[in-house]
Amino acid sequence: MIRKAALLTLLTALLASPAGMAGTAVAAPPPGRAAVAAPADPLLVSEITPEVVRAAATPITVAGTFSGTPGSSVRVAVRYSRGRPFASRSEMAAYLSEQGYGTTNWSTRVQATPLDQSGKLPFRFTVAPEELGMPRPGVYPFEIEVTDAATGQRLGIERTFLTYAPKGEQIPKVKLAVALPIVDRPHRADDATFMDDDLSESLASGRLASLLQTAQDTGDGVTWFVDPALLDDVRVLSSGTRDVRGTRKNADPAAGQWLNGLRSALTDKTVVATPYADPDVAALVHHGLDKQAAASVQRGAALASELLGREIRGTTAWPAGGKIDRDAVDELAMSGVKSVLLSGDALPPRAAGQDTAQDATQSGQPVPLPAQATPDGAARLDTVAEAPLTALLTDPTLSKVLGGNVSAPGAAMLARQRFLAETAMIAFEQQAQQTGQTGQTGQGETATAAARTVIAAPDSHLWTPDPAFVSSLLQAAAGAPWLRMTSLESVKPGRTGVPRGDLTYTERDRQAELSRSYLTTVRKLARKADAVATVTEEHTDVFHTAILRLTSASWRGDGKRAGSFAGQVQKAIDDRIDHVSVLDTPRAVAGSNGQVPVSVANNLDKDIQIKVRVTSASKSRLAIDADGGVYVTPTTRILAGRSQLVNVPVIVRNEGGEASISVQLLTDGDEKYGKAVRVVVRATGYTGIALVIVGAAVVIMLAAVVMRILRRRSRKAFPFDGPEDEEGPPAGRPGAVPAERTQSP
Repeated sequence: MIRKAALLTLLTALLASPAGMAGTAVAAPPPGRAAVAAPADPLLVSEITPEVVRAAATPITVAGTFSGTPGSSVRVAVRYSRGRPFASRSEMAAYLSEQGYGTTNWSTRVQATPLDQSGKLPFRFTVAPEELGMPRPGVYPFEIEVTDAATGQRLGIERTFLTYAPKGEQIPKVKLAVALPIVDRPHRADDATFMDDDLSESLASGRLASLLQTAQDTGDGVTWFVDPALLDDVRVLSSGTRDVRGTRKNADPAAGQWLNGLRSALTDKTVVATPYADPDVAALVHHGLDKQAAASVQRGAALASELLGREIRGTTAWPAGGKIDRDAVDELAMSGVKSVLLSGDALPPRAAGQDTAQDATQSGQPVPLPAQATPDGAARLDTVAEAPLTALLTDPTLSKVLGGNVSAPGAAMLARQRFLAETAMIAFEQQAQQTGQTGQTGQGETATAAARTVIAAPDSHLWTPDPAFVSSLLQAAAGAPWLRMTSLESVKPGRTGVPRGDLTYTERDRQAELSRSYLTTVRKLARKADAVATVTEEHTDVFHTAILRLTSASWRGDGKRAGSFAGQVQKAIDDRIDHVSVLDTPRAVAGSNGQVPVSVANNLDKDIQIKVRVTSASKSRLAIDADGGVYVTPTTRILAGRSQLVNVPVIVRNEGGEASISVQLLTDGDEKYGKAVRVVVRATGYTGIALVIVGAAVVIMLAAVVMRILRRRSRKAFPFDGPEDEEGPPAGRPGAVPAERTQSP
């Protein structure tokens, strides 16, 4: 008994040792055991090569490291399914999530060993496709599991895929279009004010630096969506001193280097301009800001062309979240947009029965693919415009892999592995469809399915890329025998495709939009900004881009920051409005009617065209002498730096007194410009008494003049000699004493 037990122990050790592992394949139960608590990411798979198996004899190497308790023993197993590739992408998803996928034909390669004193266990397996039982091209499940050698409890697992595409096999081509965004949230409120210094940091070593590196490292098969508002912010940052919330700062030379580097990186690549500031188009349309939605499209293409030094089109829109509804699509179509990049579930395939499919085939209409097949990435989207839009629909899984977080060790390698497997499965779906169609045709007839197009794009416009991962992923995709890289603008709806339902836009999508209260504030600011532009002779739109920046979709979920930007824009608008003002100096008017002068000062550096509307705030004492009691001047030109007087006709009532008038400036289009100003008017109704007093004064003055004239004439009629005696009448007059009598003896 002792010898038998010792022999069994020795055989077990030999089978479990690395030396005895190379040719051993033992049956193992399928995965599905409940996971137990383990350290974060204890299992690191660092290598699976080659990523695509092209020959049955090519060795496949799997290597990695497990971290655990020093001295403990673990069991590392490589598990695979013999002879059965996945039948669909839905099976692949079920396998990864351990939900509903299973096979009874699992095989396992095992390595059992204790961990070293540092708690690390490096492992390496080498197998060939023929050993793994890969009889035909396809995508196969492949996983690495670590369990406790004593208890069998799972300590870590990584599930991935092996793609087998042997040379010489005719695998249908799949066209792959990749869209990447160079978008950031706005950093300026009004054109002159930066709200923070975050842009400089991002350009130097943050997200925008990573985006530039990604653009420099990728080839020509990518379509870049560039936000002109970001380029504009970078240009201003690099061109001179700037105001950062009241603090003057010097130009940032790194900003100029970034902008020049981006121009160079995108020179020969496909570039699309987003609408200016990447607006939340759906929210704008839903809250009456259609004008701003259209203006952002027009401004975007023009500014991108200017800043990148070549013609950039803005005919493809990429709505926030990849979702949009009919109203917003119609607005984009009327603004000149020709295609929209949407999430794949925004225009879902419509289920169709066998009879419907047959009828559609006979009528030449699109034929629905099987439910498990991947639909083509382009569809026709009818709008109110004459020509339909092209809906470019991203593949959710590929987009998630492309835009996912690969910062964890080994995550980038596994993400590449899955991306290749998913696209290969799409190709094999086409192959199965072609085989099925060929089997249904008559003798000597063949059928070929149209090449499928898939689109991958990050889920978020504010995606932070890993340049090395994106570059390696695109290089691997370009080298895959079933993939052909293409630009987004070349993707068009095919004559045969999958019937789709209407656009889906859920209540959750609406709740994600910019809020009603915030957009109400933006709408009010837009009206004030329009007034500022209209009042100048040239209609200079000083705050046009500031308003568009407030509509950015990047403010979703960031209401506090958005509110501070809106507050700064309002302050700047109000300050400019205050440069045109009504002087509130008190005025006086006498009599029952008259004119009150009102002074308007233009302290802007431009001439303005303005109207003045005057109403009485004290109608019982003072009325405006005009139809309806409202006096509106014709459009008046006021030169820059000058003032202009406007005389307002008034009527004094009930003996007058202190009254006031309300003076409101208007644009040429009768929009209010600034707030109404109250001007005090002191009025009196004693007109008759004033005339009597003045008349009496005139009569007295005339009488005095007449008396003086008469006295002068009387002197000429009665001349006399000598001075007048104080004690008697002067000499020569009646009663006068002869001169000789008054003389002395």
